[in-house]
Amino acid sequence: MHIPTSPPNNDHYFGGSWTEIKLDILRKYLQFYTTALKKQNFELLYIDAFAGSGSRSENIPEAPFFNESAQKLTYDGSAKIALDIDPAFDRYLFVEKDATRCQALNSLKQAHPERHIQIDNNDANQVIQTLAKKPIWDKNKYRGVIFLDPYGNQIEWRSLEAIASTKAFDVWLLFPLSGVYRQTPRDYRKLEDYKKDNLNKLFGTDEWETAFYPSSNQTHLFDEEVKHRIPVKEIEQWIKARLKTCFPYVFDPLPLPQKGAQLFSLFFCVSNDSGKAIGLALKAANHLLKQHE
Repeated sequence: MHIPTSPPNNDHYFGGSWTEIKLDILRKYLQFYTTALKKQNFELLYIDAFAGSGSRSENIPEAPFFNESAQKLTYDGSAKIALDIDPAFDRYLFVEKDATRCQALNSLKQAHPERHIQIDNNDANQVIQTLAKKPIWDKNKYRGVIFLDPYGNQIEWRSLEAIASTKAFDVWLLFPLSGVYRQTPRDYRKLEDYKKDNLNKLFGTDEWETAFYPSSNQTHLFDEEVKHRIPVKEIEQWIKARLKTCFPYVFDPLPLPQKGAQLFSLFFCVSNDSGKAIGLALKAANHLLKQHE
């Protein structure tokens, strides 16, 4: 996940083995996807809506006992991983709002002149919603994969609806579960209006409020009802049910990290409603997610 408090340059810093898991799943799914569909009559698209810089960095602390100084190791990010897949996608769209990181993406583009790459230095939600409105989404012509690894709660529900409306994409969504429970205090009385507005935009509805804070039939001294937030796992299942109102199929999420407090839910969603497309996608996704359970 791209940590929003990172320095203002093109480096991205990552916080644990869960990063490797999400990128390993993405890499293997993209490899499966292009191999399975390349000989069919589709134009294959890959969209990375929060693309970052194309690489990721990890600080390795110094080890004085072994006379080793601190190091910064650089690894491939999602954009670079996608470009290295063979067979390749026909087109790539990398969206990144940060101008400095876009410069790094342009360098990545120059290093891959054989790929058809478009870089868009704009808000991901705007780009997705505009793209989905174009009259080109004949599912018999285009197929693709979208990777959504948003900064905090920056993905809008309207963007997910827009993706689903194309019926052309498989979606890997790293949902910021920790961002949801940070904005929803255990005690309903402490829930602030601006946080409600943020979550309404994230979920496209205010129904989360009654779902997360069910009636308890308990009252305080002055007859004020006591409402407490439901457990995190129940929130996650509500999110899955909400996604299913958009997408024909939503796979059970993979919790990340897998040890300690859960920060994210890695969802796999299929927008194409044909049984053949769903079956093919789920065969691969099921295998990949089961590897990390």
